Parts: sequence; structure tokens; C-alpha cells
Amino acid sequence: MSDGQKRPSFIEAARKAQLITCAIETLATEGYAQASLAHIAQRAHVSKSAITYYFNSKEELLKQVVIEVYKGAAAYIGPRVGAQSGASERLRAYIEAHIEYISQHLTQIMALAEIGLNMRNADGKPALVGLTDEAALDPLIRLLRRGQEAGEFRDFDARVVAITIRRAIDGTSRLLIGHPDLDVGHYTRELVTLFEYATRKGNNET
Repeated sequence: MSDGQKRPSFIEAARKAQLITCAIETLATEGYAQASLAHIAQRAHVSKSAITYYFNSKEELLKQVVIEVYKGAAAYIGPRVGAQSGASERLRAYIEAHIEYISQHLTQIMALAEIGLNMRNADGKPALVGLTDEAALDPLIRLLRRGQEAGEFRDFDARVVAITIRRAIDGTSRLLIGHPDLDVGHYTRELVTLFEYATRKGNNET
């Protein structure tokens, strides 16, 4: 590494990954208040000091949880959206890939929700950027505006539509928790159709 630090060994990397996984499982099953380092260590079958060897605090461990879940989501969703050429196809892939990821990684999404609802920075503000904050919305807003510029989408407020799409996607996790037998494929197709009708240029538009 360029700064002279030692690259973590395979065993160290595997141990950190195990602790992050146990933190995710503890958050999802026991909630934020119960996700202490002691409880996480118990789930990982290690001592609390083994966690503090890698992470200085609960907050540092949970921040790494956020990073790893976001990295996994980006690696899953990004290529699917990027493989499409037109804005309509990209929007379809955006919705499909997000719902697929949520349905296949519900434990991770539940853990993020616990962090988002409870973890605060020193100034009291949420430590986790919300899905409808500008930073999270920006890629979707750009996708919608490019579709408008290309003549694929009708004229609409891209930010309002982006918020609506994000809210619909974000609600999938709560729906799956309450209805684990949900037909995800059918739900996804209906959601895609809904937003295709909402965004496409009508016959009477030029």
C-alpha cells in the first residue's frame, strides 16, 4: 500500500467480514439497542476484545456495515442498469435490480433501516443518508432528465418522480417482512409498468 501500511492478511479480512456479518444479523434480529459489541461478539463466538482489535467502537463497526452493504448493492445494481442503452430500459433495470437486491438481501436492508432510524452523528443528525436525500436521488434524477432530453420521457418534475420511485422501492422491504410469501416477480412487473406509464411520452405530446 502506498502509505506504507501493511495489507490485511486473508485471516484478518475474513475475521472482519465475519464480524460485519454478525453485526448485520444482530441488528436485523435484535434491533439497534441490543446490537452491542458484547451481543455481536456472542453471535460471532469471540470475545469483545476481538472486535475492538478491528473496530474501535460500535459506531465504527456499524459505519463499516453501511459501507459494505452499499458496496454490495452497487455491485449488484450498477452493472444491470449500465448494460442498458435507452432511458426507458435503464429505468426498468433500475427498478428491477433494486427490488431483486432487496428481496435477496432482506437481512442487510433491515440492518440498514435500524442504523438509519437510530444512529446519530455528533450534531444529532442521522448518520445514514436517507434514500430520498439529494445524494441518493441524484443518479435517478439524472436518468429521468436524460430520458426527457432524449425525447423518451414526457415533461415532468424529475425530482418528484424520483422521490416517488424511491419510496415505492424502499417500501418493498417492509412489504416483504409483513408478507414473506409475496410474489416478487409479479410485484416488480406491476411496479415497472406503473412507472413506464407515468414517465412515457404520450401520443399527444411532441
